[in-house]
Amino acid sequence: MKKTTVWVDFSILSYWHAGSGQGRSAVSDALVQKDRNGLPFLPGRTVKGLLREGVRCGEDVGAVPAGSTDRLFGKAAEEGDAAGSVPGELCFYDAVLPEEERRWLSSSEGADFRSGLYDAMASTKIDDKGIAEDKTLRTIELCVPLTLSATISGPGGDWVDVLERACRLVRGLGSHRHRGLGRCRCTVRKEEKRHG
Repeated sequence: MKKTTVWVDFSILSYWHAGSGQGRSAVSDALVQKDRNGLPFLPGRTVKGLLREGVRCGEDVGAVPAGSTDRLFGKAAEEGDAAGSVPGELCFYDAVLPEEERRWLSSSEGADFRSGLYDAMASTKIDDKGIAEDKTLRTIELCVPLTLSATISGPGGDWVDVLERACRLVRGLGSHRHRGLGRCRCTVRKEEKRHG
């Protein structure tokens, strides 16, 4: 069966945080996910989760055919039936910076600029009297707005149209997205060249 490949661009419009689950003691409680060269990326499982949520929302409002989520992304096993999971039709890869930018930022020439991709945000809990509560100061590392692209592949068929419709429903990514971080525009591209 013929495979179809598309690229999904995440144009991130605000500071964002896709967490690594790690901190750096006194510097930051939560660090951004980075590759081996210190560059930000979204793991394929995160890309899959964002698009799954978009397709599920599309199903809920009748914008995509019923059953698309389970067919494209797979279905978890029912409780007590470990062997009952069903794989989805699509394969998801990490969303990364464009190749040329990755190559330059990974080089010795671009090394000084890598730190410019990141900033920090601190927050603390305020009590009813407007005073910061003890031991509640938290700092998270943020990434600057940029565009990441992920490769998605699967069998020929209607799934590209389903993803195009679902991408319109993906409006944010990463943690704290309901508090203004990680606003994004998500689009499907059928050619390998990057949007200008």
